[in-house]
Amino acid sequence: MDDNHSEDNSETADNSLECDDSGWYPAQLLQRLQEFRTEGHLFDVTLFTEEKEIPCHRLVLSACSDYFHAMFRGGHSESKKDKIEIGGVSAEALQLLVDYAYTARVTINSNNIQPLYEAANMFQVKLVEELCEDFLTDNLSPESCLGTWALADKVLRKRLSDRAKLYALKQFEEVCLTEEFLELPVDFLKTYIADDGLRAKKEERVLEMIMLWVRHDLKERQSHLKDLLECVCFSHVDQDYLKDIMETDKVLAGVSGIKELIKDQSRHTGPRHIQQEEVLVIGGNTISEERRDDHIDSCSIYTLDLNCDCVDLYPLPESLVTSCSYAACVVNNDVVVTGGVSNESKAWAWQYKPSLNSWTQLGSLKKDRFSHGMTVLHGKVYVVGGITLPSYIPLPDVEVYSEMTDSWKQVAPLQEGVRDFGIASCCEKVFVFGGKTGKCTLWPFDNSHNTDAVQCYDPAQNVWTFAAPLPNPVDNIIACTVNSKIYLVGGELAHVLCYDPQKDCYEKMTDRLVPWCDCGATVCGSEIYITGGCDRRPSLIEPDDIDDEVPLATVQCYNVTSDTMIMMKELPVPIWDHISDKYQNHKLVNRVLPDVTDMLQW
Repeated sequence: MDDNHSEDNSETADNSLECDDSGWYPAQLLQRLQEFRTEGHLFDVTLFTEEKEIPCHRLVLSACSDYFHAMFRGGHSESKKDKIEIGGVSAEALQLLVDYAYTARVTINSNNIQPLYEAANMFQVKLVEELCEDFLTDNLSPESCLGTWALADKVLRKRLSDRAKLYALKQFEEVCLTEEFLELPVDFLKTYIADDGLRAKKEERVLEMIMLWVRHDLKERQSHLKDLLECVCFSHVDQDYLKDIMETDKVLAGVSGIKELIKDQSRHTGPRHIQQEEVLVIGGNTISEERRDDHIDSCSIYTLDLNCDCVDLYPLPESLVTSCSYAACVVNNDVVVTGGVSNESKAWAWQYKPSLNSWTQLGSLKKDRFSHGMTVLHGKVYVVGGITLPSYIPLPDVEVYSEMTDSWKQVAPLQEGVRDFGIASCCEKVFVFGGKTGKCTLWPFDNSHNTDAVQCYDPAQNVWTFAAPLPNPVDNIIACTVNSKIYLVGGELAHVLCYDPQKDCYEKMTDRLVPWCDCGATVCGSEIYITGGCDRRPSLIEPDDIDDEVPLATVQCYNVTSDTMIMMKELPVPIWDHISDKYQNHKLVNRVLPDVTDMLQW
């Protein structure tokens, strides 16, 4: 018997022998079919395209492809032909798919991805089609996103199209500098720049890129200029800039009706970008520059724009650097940080003003706590749950901050003390999702005390009740409120989980792209920025070994409207166990912005 052949044999009650070769037989069968092809044995059909002939077996093609299965079942003239011409597909792509049918192997690269994806879609070879989608998703870049968007539209793959479109809209500043942008067909370009989700730092950039595209082939494209200019929100273009460019750019000034177009304010009621928001990444753990395996406390606050470019870097106060497991939330555009474990008093609270890069110490909490949560409801800061030393028992206590008295007061306690949970305010209530209910253990893979309970606080009644439980017990998740729904990310979740408080039910959304244990997350508009985290890999030998937690510098951006997740630029350093939040940078806009309240948990 073959050394690789392993049998699962068992005797039944009637002394008959059952043999299970399911692990060995498929590989052997493929090997024999490939040998038949090499020998030219039992060929019954030949495919040809672009003057290339590919002999093969109907049975093999039918087993691999729904397209060929339908073709050879009967009723089609091709079912009786020995030679079939295949149109609309390259010879290379057809050969790759036939090879896959016999070997279950295919090589995908940037040179063959487009014809192979189109062919796999046409012939309904689902596994190859999925592999192509994964390749295109993993390789989204400013140079490739527009082509991927167009390709996905062509083969009617909405999820991939949404993902490539979101990437292109968010990375406009980089995309418009690529050769691919300059070669866009006019209809596609108009669709791109007319989208309200286009992320331009200034509306002037949209106008500049239109002129750049037109001048790339002025003779052929000048006739499209007025149509494209209708996509520009001129009311948000600096008037001095506009006056200068009208005086110096003869092509723009020569457009028929340009002055009326500029004066027409009805086309866009508001700016299509929210670039005035910036993401804060505060504290946490990172990696030593000297030794990549040496994990240290982060001493910094990183400020990122919505393209994930680092625009500022500030030091943390010493008391926060030496602490861990603190919580934070944003109220009136300021960050309030509480609790944590440190060498000093543990019941402190701080307020950080990003606009001034200044810290102010607030009144102390009534209870020392860490691994707790914070949120804002009706402008009030709530501190919820967590654990305290030396008991390590989860607390049910809840405190609310009074700005008038610079003090904290206790309100109704949780139904059940909990730590390491997700927390959010939504629909006039506070929600606490999952977490741990038992005594603290330092082993990161201990899920024995995880709960699926969801606790809900009604400030009007000052009472906590239970809502619909989570699908599974889970801890260390982050809850983010967008449009009266709560989106759960992080922890051991494999996907985004949406909770609807009004219906008290859950919906599974798109999958995560990379692991996100101990990540940070914050909401910007209709998008959730998920920063850093780690990939937990349990070791059978030393499960507590820190080397089994691989830190990440990734940023995943989840768009709630399209249920789409994309990868953004990486953080300056790998970071986890940190705070991610956002604030409004008033320096970027010339108008008063409303106060922002938001939640985060890590």
